[in-house]
Amino acid sequence: MEPTKHRDVAPDVGRPQGKRLPQTMKAIRKGKRSRVAPSGSAFNTLRLFRRSFIFQTKEFFDNSTLHGVRYIAEEGRPFFERFMWFCFVAFGFIAAVVIIFSLWEKFQTNPTITGLDTDFHNQQVIFPTVLVCPTAPYDEDAVRREALQYLGGYEEGSEVYEPFLRLLTQLSYDNIREVAAMLSDMPSTQTLQTVNLRELAFRVAVRCNDTFASCRYKDEDIDCCEMFKPLYTEHGFCYAFNARYTNNWQVEVLNTEVYVLFETDKKWALTFEPLRESNIFVHSYNEISGWDFQPQVMWDIDSKVEFLISMKQTYTTEDAQQLSIGQRKCIFPEEEKLQYYQDAYTFSGCMKECRIAKSYKYCRCVPPFYAPVRALPTCATGSFQCLSEYTENITSIYSCQDCELGCLNTVYDIEKYSKIMKTEEEQQEAQVTIEYLTWPIIRYKREVLFGWVDLLVSFGGIAGLFLGFSLLSFVEIVYFFTMRAFCMLYKNRDELEALEREQVIKSMSRHELGLKPIVPVPVPATSAPTKLDHQRQQQQVFVKLITNDYKSAQYQPGDVAYPTLQQSNRLHQLHNQRQQKHRLFQLGHTNYASHANRYAEKQTIRYGDAAYIYDGYLP
Repeated sequence: MEPTKHRDVAPDVGRPQGKRLPQTMKAIRKGKRSRVAPSGSAFNTLRLFRRSFIFQTKEFFDNSTLHGVRYIAEEGRPFFERFMWFCFVAFGFIAAVVIIFSLWEKFQTNPTITGLDTDFHNQQVIFPTVLVCPTAPYDEDAVRREALQYLGGYEEGSEVYEPFLRLLTQLSYDNIREVAAMLSDMPSTQTLQTVNLRELAFRVAVRCNDTFASCRYKDEDIDCCEMFKPLYTEHGFCYAFNARYTNNWQVEVLNTEVYVLFETDKKWALTFEPLRESNIFVHSYNEISGWDFQPQVMWDIDSKVEFLISMKQTYTTEDAQQLSIGQRKCIFPEEEKLQYYQDAYTFSGCMKECRIAKSYKYCRCVPPFYAPVRALPTCATGSFQCLSEYTENITSIYSCQDCELGCLNTVYDIEKYSKIMKTEEEQQEAQVTIEYLTWPIIRYKREVLFGWVDLLVSFGGIAGLFLGFSLLSFVEIVYFFTMRAFCMLYKNRDELEALEREQVIKSMSRHELGLKPIVPVPVPATSAPTKLDHQRQQQQVFVKLITNDYKSAQYQPGDVAYPTLQQSNRLHQLHNQRQQKHRLFQLGHTNYASHANRYAEKQTIRYGDAAYIYDGYLP
């Protein structure tokens, strides 16, 4: 019977045959990939780079130092084992990522720790700034004189300006609407529109001799006017003791004389006798007196006030500069510069400049209680209506979110407060005493708990514990997928083209070259030898013969395992047996494989009808 061929498919399509067989077997022995492929144009560089990237991925999985990765891609391992290792590696990766993200969040939100500083005995403590702001900080004689000579020009008309001048010395954001309403009812003159209101406030302000009767510092008498300097603030006209800055109507002056305390001092106190009702503020020497502070004491003329204070100072170590401002939540004095004033950064200074910037933004000027700022004009009487409209916007803290506390921050708490009213029977002095309660001074130290080095060590420990990852592992990844992939593209282009051709062949329509007996004959019921049994035995022997054909082709003629094997003779026999094979077998349908090593994958399958099929590849 003539052999039946597979429909529309040549029996030997895509198979090495004839003289190409020794070349293919030689490539198999040397471990090289088959380059037997249909001829065509060369592949473009992008396609070859993709093939190089895929190849290097396989190489990376096979040779990576990461734990468990090589078992995922290793050939010959069961699917269940590969899936198991994939789950282990994925679990380790997810756990490492979760822990690393939690460490990163900790580093971003809370990398510092604040503790008590025990080195306090030899501290040099700066006495706090004491701001005395009289409730009526004007001189009546000066008010009357300026209203008559400078504004009114005649005695009757000057009376309408006196309330304005009194209120000008008390000017703050609290009463700026009242000043604007007063100006709208006053007769407008050319002098009033052009006068420098800051200079006018200094002219009518109360003098130091009319504010203090006596002063004592460290239990020693001092000259009040030498110690208390005039200061026009956002709370009105005041006198300040140990303030960082004092000012006049033209400039702001840095105070070079600083009053300090030591543990060995006789007394840690300041005592003064005011002559006017006053609001008393106590704050750090480094801070600027302004809207951010509220008065600690409301002093009456007939009372004796004594309050004991405690200082709590927080400073930050220098190594915290490695962190960002948002991480440590403070700013070093030299880290940020103020925009309008040449001074070290402080929180109150930043807030003050923020209000100045908003005043200029809304009204194109700054209120008179601010020291002259370069390039920014001081508001005249015509701008008070604008200031009154935008007071809430200017004083709002929500638009000054960029201001952080200074890394050297000091606060004062009133631990004990006593106020004794003066009676007619008692001849006690009406005075104010501000004294430190105890020594030592409480100091807190803010230092780095979790810096960049600690973060790097933590990341490395977590990655090493869960994945076996290190810094060199990262270098290895970069090496495999960049340098090695590009070098293979240009130095091993032939090998890449061969790999790509093999992939093209695999993706083509696949044909089985399995062989099946032409006429499947049912097995007879009797067990007596028949002609059909002899034919079946011939088929089994021939299937084994085909397997031996492949084995004989992959050994050298002088191989010790086959001492009498002559390869050329054996190949000649294979050629002569071609017709015999066609008489015994017909083409079936099985997978076609282009890779040379796949020629060895042969099987024989027994069917229930005693027929045999050769599910493999002819060499």
